[in-house]
Amino acid sequence: MATVTFIAPSILYRTPFKWNPLPSQVKPAQVRVPSAYPSRGLISRIQFTARSSGSNGSGNFFPNPAEEEPPEVSEDDYMGLTKFARVETEAARARKKEAEEYERDKHVFLSAIGLDEDETLVKDEEEGPEIVRIDGKQDEGDFFTEVDRAVALRRKELIKEGSLKPRAAKKPLEKEIVDNLEKEEVIDLDEIRALQDNNIVELKEDTVDDEDEEPKEDEESEGTISAPEDDSFELDLSEMELASTQVLEPEFRTTLAELLDDAKVVPVSVDGDLDVEITGIQHDSREVNPRDLFICCTGMTTDGHLYLSEAVKRGAVAVIASKEITIDESINVKAMVMVEDGNAILPALAASFYGNPSQKLAVIGITGTNGKTTTSYLIKSMYETMGLKTGLLGTIAYYIHSDHELEAHATTPDAVYVQKLMAKMVHNGTEACVMEVSSHALVQGRCDKVDFDIAVFMNLTRDHMDFHKTEEDYREAKGRLFAKMVDPERHRKVVNIDDPNAPYFITQGNTDVPVITFAMGNKNADVYALEVQLSLFETQVLIRTPEGNLEISSGLLGRHNVYNILAAVAVGIAVGAPLDDIVKGIEEVDAIPGRCELIDEEQAFAVIVDYAHTPDALARLLDTVRECGARRIITVVGCGGDRDRGKRPMMAKIATDKSDICILTSDNPRTEDPLDILDDMLAGVGWTMQDYLRWGDNDYYPPLPNGHRLFVYDIRSIAIRAAVAMGEEGDAVVIAGKGHETYQIIGKEEEYFDDREECREALQKVDALHAAGIDTSEFPWRVPESH
Repeated sequence: MATVTFIAPSILYRTPFKWNPLPSQVKPAQVRVPSAYPSRGLISRIQFTARSSGSNGSGNFFPNPAEEEPPEVSEDDYMGLTKFARVETEAARARKKEAEEYERDKHVFLSAIGLDEDETLVKDEEEGPEIVRIDGKQDEGDFFTEVDRAVALRRKELIKEGSLKPRAAKKPLEKEIVDNLEKEEVIDLDEIRALQDNNIVELKEDTVDDEDEEPKEDEESEGTISAPEDDSFELDLSEMELASTQVLEPEFRTTLAELLDDAKVVPVSVDGDLDVEITGIQHDSREVNPRDLFICCTGMTTDGHLYLSEAVKRGAVAVIASKEITIDESINVKAMVMVEDGNAILPALAASFYGNPSQKLAVIGITGTNGKTTTSYLIKSMYETMGLKTGLLGTIAYYIHSDHELEAHATTPDAVYVQKLMAKMVHNGTEACVMEVSSHALVQGRCDKVDFDIAVFMNLTRDHMDFHKTEEDYREAKGRLFAKMVDPERHRKVVNIDDPNAPYFITQGNTDVPVITFAMGNKNADVYALEVQLSLFETQVLIRTPEGNLEISSGLLGRHNVYNILAAVAVGIAVGAPLDDIVKGIEEVDAIPGRCELIDEEQAFAVIVDYAHTPDALARLLDTVRECGARRIITVVGCGGDRDRGKRPMMAKIATDKSDICILTSDNPRTEDPLDILDDMLAGVGWTMQDYLRWGDNDYYPPLPNGHRLFVYDIRSIAIRAAVAMGEEGDAVVIAGKGHETYQIIGKEEEYFDDREECREALQKVDALHAAGIDTSEFPWRVPESH
């Protein structure tokens, strides 16, 4: 508990000190402000006496008017001191008395906070708060100061132990306040702030060393306490209790022999002690910690055997390899195990080490080309509405439960990380896990040891042809999830029967497993959309289910999101969820980051950011925007480098057919030249990059045969600004391809880039462009001839 004490230059006034030694009851820092006048008790001790020459019988003295001389004044008992000097003297006496009380009661307070009586409390910037006087002088040897420092020391220890949460900084509400004020009131507010700045006391406080928790720029630091905004007492409980979403880290340990036995791994050869204890398992040498087992796996671009020395240097005590390794002096491990295929046994080893956590969870796997992310959020919300703690593993983020979010490095985590995350879920009481299952993860075996209960198929369109080579391979990869559905008592299949590939997925696994179907076009579906109303602000849908009809009003926009809603409803029906919980859970999801996300800066036209990066997803998105009544559609789209080249002309063809104006641009070019990618895209409309550049020399770009306009700019930020600048009332500007991503991959480096931020910045600058007389209705922007 930090205490700030104001000390007037001439006298100290204090309020009674109260302290509760229980960590859970530590109160937030409070500011003691002296009263405007000395206390009544202190003044009462200053006596003024005078003697007169006469008195009545009661002892009261009165001057006698008959006397010629005035009454004689008694001698000055205070040696000629002024009133202020006498008050100063009394204050010194009070301080002396307080110091005596400090020495007398010091042992009581020190024992209450767990310190020895003979332990010295030394002021140190790293061990306690610094008490600052208004006049700038330091307060030394003060009783309350010593107790405050002792409490700060104890609080730091509790934080390190994990039993007390670090104090969370509060975000200022200045922007919200200013937005609600008139111009004259803003000026007054500035004057008030200037006065408040004179009363701000900065307090240097201990902070917990944590590389992952850096103070945000828009947050106040923990060590700054400003004057309260009002006179009311507000108790901040945020630091007195552990966060409801706090996640505890489980610990695992086993011997290498036990692990190999549990995973049913038969070694080719063994060298060393199999009874060595391991406390972790890794296949990435950069993630190895002391006492870990390192498994050498072969990847698409590198080989884990090449990084064995690095893993050992980081503390690996045992190694599993599948290739002959030259042992040098730097490789000194307690056990070396040779197997036929390290990649094949990795999922089993990871699942066995973490205790097969998926068997203790209700796991819902979602596969398909489009819609996995939105559907996963809808199902998670529905399960939480039913009162189940639910985790999520997906493209945008990983959730252990509730709102505890971790950064997602891939749609589906690798074989080790997925087991580790699920083990953490089980350890923290999570009951269900919703999981996006990518085709890459299924082919690479990341989900081999994940025990799924429900498999959901969304749709299947062209994607990842650089990896799967053929569409049949792609479908077969997706079908592996449904091949796990073998138990009619426990497993369920949820399938979109509007997709022509639906029969294939229904027949995978055991055909006796119950199937729940959903659709917008096929009326034979179990979950069917009877009525749909779309707008740029809301989606309303009436749904027929075997348990009754549902009316859902959602903030998720577009026809493609109706399919996502239907999939979530079908999962709810499959598990017997109450209809009210299904509706409430789905309606609580207002928006998904980067999925048909509206950017609102109070402009007269819509700006939409979406992750659509496949031909089918882009077509669905633009059809939805057109169906919602946009006057013109202005689209910015690109294609990724080092990926499927075959879809590039298809993306350009769809964008130019369904948009009034299209700007082709860069989207994670990676190691390819952005102009080469754009040249592939232009082939979709029968153009080449040379043709486009030649027209640019004359500052004229001809319209397409359908009358639509096409422009090219390889710098994505400029392309976004051009599209936003062209937007007029009733238009819809669509920025497709990146969605929630906050990076642009150029070469092998990731640079920070966020389509949403670029749109907001562009919207803020449009008015300035118009004010400058620049015609932004068509790109390239033109300045009027008068300029």
